[in-house]
Amino acid sequence: MDALDWMLVGELQENLPPGENPWQALACRLGISEDDVVARLKGLKASGKLKRVGAVLRHQNSGFAANAMAVFLPPPGRTDELGEKLAASPMVSHCYERVPCGEWIYTLYAMIHGRTEEEISAFVSAFAAENGVERYDILFSREELKKSSMVFFGRPGNEPG
Repeated sequence: MDALDWMLVGELQENLPPGENPWQALACRLGISEDDVVARLKGLKASGKLKRVGAVLRHQNSGFAANAMAVFLPPPGRTDELGEKLAASPMVSHCYERVPCGEWIYTLYAMIHGRTEEEISAFVSAFAAENGVERYDILFSREELKKSSMVFFGRPGNEPG
């Protein structure tokens, strides 16, 4: 990675500039073209130095007042299938599998956002019924304690020498 790549990745640790074209605004910050930003990001991804660029949803600011972690115990052999179905829903921001622990039997987890707790409950119970999931629970968030972007190295301008 050259110095410009380090600066670009450093900028990605911050919020992207607001507006219709954050890549253009980012390019202006770095003194390069938008095409250069996109080409560098593609190169970093192709080389394995950048896994992905992801958004942090501030769901309360976007009209989603309720969110919950839904946990499921899928029927044997159906975890991948049901995980893909959950992940395809616009209400689900992320979905993953975990190993059960002690009395906690659930293996499929999904973070679900909705306008109300009732909307989330209806989605989860319908999903469970449609897919033969007998054991599930819904853990509603009561307070957001932290939400921040990953920081892998110092702030822009502090890249390795």
